[in-house]
Amino acid sequence: MKNSLAIDAPTPPLAHQLKIAYDLRIHDLKKSILETEALLERCHQEENHFLAATAKNNLGLFFLIQGEFETSKKYSDEALRYFERAKDQKGIADAKYNIGSIFYRTNKYHQALLLLADCLKIYRDINDHYNQARTLKSMGTIYEYFSDYKKAIESYEKSIDACKVIGELGLESNALNPLSAIYFKQGKQDLAMETIERSIELKHKTGDIRGLAFALYGRGKLFIKLGLHEKAVPDLEETISILNNAGDKLGMCMAYNKLGVAFMELGKLAEAKKFFYKALELSDLYHIEFILFKVYFNLSLLAKKENNPQLALDFLEKHMVHKEAVINKESYNVIKSYEAVTRIEALEREATIQKEKNQIIENKNAELDSFFYRVSHDLKGPITSLQGLHNLVMLEIKDPASLRYFEMYHSQVNRIYNIVMGLIDLTQMKHIDKGKVPINFRSLVEDCISSYGYLDNFKNINFILEIEELEYHSEWAIINTILQNLIENAIKYSRPQSPYVKIAISQKINCVQVEVSDNGQGIDEEHQGKIFNMFYRASERAKGSGLGLYILKRAVERLNGSIDLKSIPQEGSTFTVLLPC
Repeated sequence: MKNSLAIDAPTPPLAHQLKIAYDLRIHDLKKSILETEALLERCHQEENHFLAATAKNNLGLFFLIQGEFETSKKYSDEALRYFERAKDQKGIADAKYNIGSIFYRTNKYHQALLLLADCLKIYRDINDHYNQARTLKSMGTIYEYFSDYKKAIESYEKSIDACKVIGELGLESNALNPLSAIYFKQGKQDLAMETIERSIELKHKTGDIRGLAFALYGRGKLFIKLGLHEKAVPDLEETISILNNAGDKLGMCMAYNKLGVAFMELGKLAEAKKFFYKALELSDLYHIEFILFKVYFNLSLLAKKENNPQLALDFLEKHMVHKEAVINKESYNVIKSYEAVTRIEALEREATIQKEKNQIIENKNAELDSFFYRVSHDLKGPITSLQGLHNLVMLEIKDPASLRYFEMYHSQVNRIYNIVMGLIDLTQMKHIDKGKVPINFRSLVEDCISSYGYLDNFKNINFILEIEELEYHSEWAIINTILQNLIENAIKYSRPQSPYVKIAISQKINCVQVEVSDNGQGIDEEHQGKIFNMFYRASERAKGSGLGLYILKRAVERLNGSIDLKSIPQEGSTFTVLLPC
């Protein structure tokens, strides 16, 4: 049927199910893993390589949380290989974040720092504050490991600043935990306790159960340092209960050791021994060296309290052996890490210089925009008068030859008018209010289609709409500009017989995908890399001012999105726009 709005029934997309499984990790990590593994199998069956790589990345993170580093690295490496082939910067950063986190948990600090620095650069380039926050928090942890508290505090504070930009309370809490411990080491006991209490409060607000465990662990440690061992016990017991349900071996190991310390100081030696041995078993099983030597030391202290000097000596010897191995390895890694720090600082200095250069360019561009805007407005009035003159000519002149010449003149006036209006739209785009509102894609698309009813061949086109119901907030004027230019372009270059324009809008991982395809004229390969350039027209017969696709690209960039074109001459074109959520 001509000019119909064909609507597909919405079905839960695979990408959305992956996101649900990912979000589930803060409440039920085990279920999150099971669901993601099942979805990965579906991705393989449907040959959806992008979503399969995303699922592997997510599994890499989940197994990292559980302390299963070999499995985590396997999944993360596979995801990284795909994203590097696809040149997907966000995917690359996500996979490197997993691998960097594995490295710093296994004492490879310098390798971790370099990978995390790569991640941070990408996340800054794509304006991803959420992942900037978690990367900075991890970098702060590494600085803290080799006692560079100044850099650690700086990283944690930058992480908190990134969280505040997007109102991310959960990640803010994650950075507050280690900050409280550093404050205590600096003798700021009140600030330390105030900071950890704020962290716990935020975890309760966000419902992050696993995160709450680490906040309670942080408070339990402070209670032990303050000699308030009875207060430490319930915090550490709750920590173990939560992390046991989550399957977090590393966290449980740390909590068992601290709970043993609390019971030992309370004189409950049997209880202390039970938890030290649980910590010892997990540390040995998962090769967590930095906990293992601490447990042996605590066991030696316990043996002394039990008047067993020989056993105390045996444990102390094991403590020294494991500690020496860790210190030797860490000494090398600290040296290498400071080489990494030097490199990171050089990159940050370069970034600062580049930022200053970009500011100068931005100021020049603002001046140029202002000039364009003034000139375009000054030209708009005379051009409108020329268009009005054409209407008078059509009423008063009957000579066919004269009318033909006036039509040629009128087409050029219209072309100049389109250029001027394009320039006005372009300059106005920078000054549009950046407030975000809910976007009703279906209503917006239908309005855009209706507005082009005057174009040639419009009445013959079959419009196919496949638009999911989405919860998406953005700048209405920019989204409208994107849709208008995509739809207008598809209509203008439609074929005379049996034309269609298909508009599909769906939720993907961390973004919305807008895809507009047609069976129109298509674009020769030699022109495809240039069509987004200002004033570029593939031929003199091309319609329009050469500004539409340039404005489209600028609008997509305004929202930190991306645009891709696939086109075959005489078969049609598909424009795919990805807009971050």
